[in-house]
Amino acid sequence: MSPWFFAVSTAPLTQAFPKALDSYVTKAGAGLWDVLVARAQAEPFNLVATGIFLLAIVHTFLAGKLRHWGHVVDERHAAKLKTRVPRARPADVDGDGTPDEVSFPGQVLHFLGEIEVVFGLWAVVLGVALAVHAGVETAIGYVSKVNYTEPLFVFVIMAMAATRPVIVLAEAGLRRVAALGGGTPFAWWVALLVVTPVLGSFITEPAAMTVAALLLARQFYAYEPSSNLKYATIGLLFVNISVGGTLTHFAAPPVLMVAGPRWFFAGS
Repeated sequence: MSPWFFAVSTAPLTQAFPKALDSYVTKAGAGLWDVLVARAQAEPFNLVATGIFLLAIVHTFLAGKLRHWGHVVDERHAAKLKTRVPRARPADVDGDGTPDEVSFPGQVLHFLGEIEVVFGLWAVVLGVALAVHAGVETAIGYVSKVNYTEPLFVFVIMAMAATRPVIVLAEAGLRRVAALGGGTPFAWWVALLVVTPVLGSFITEPAAMTVAALLLARQFYAYEPSSNLKYATIGLLFVNISVGGTLTHFAAPPVLMVAGPRWFFAGS
């Protein structure tokens, strides 16, 4: 076993990460920039983590461009395969209409262009940076002490909401509502943006969001509206889902978080 591995694998288990906020010393009346500089000096890894987070944000906005570059590379690769001499291996042996030999750079660009990959990818980078900075045990300890209950709950709910029985049942109910407006695309648009968000208070907001998004794709976006209307619809859906989820405590945890302090101050 190499000395380097032995040194890394025996990093102290007691190293606290991240540092508690009250452990940072801040001068009275210090501005935001002064606070950030002081914390970066006290814990240099704060600067590294912030830089990784900013790179993830930039990657998010470049995802569409990366996918476009992936398509360009694939097209160039396909055109190159067509120029081969006849005795070379055919470009499409299985006859599925796509080249058998794919472009590795193109596949990498497609992967990096998937929005779902962005923060997972940079989370791995953050974990590696933390392991290098504070030791493997510290990185593992940080990951293991994070509570994953809520994200796992949201994942399960969204997966269940996307199943065929749920979508068919929701579509059947919304079809009755849309029928009041003649079943036109506009009637579906109103039903999906008004009725579905209210369901967030009963089937949770993630489930309502999933159902609304899938049915919007089928009943509204299939008609190819303008880009401005597409983005406006998604933005309005986000707002309405947030409002619709405040009718009950079941689907709006933030209501529970502020209910206690509100009643406390009102009673005092």
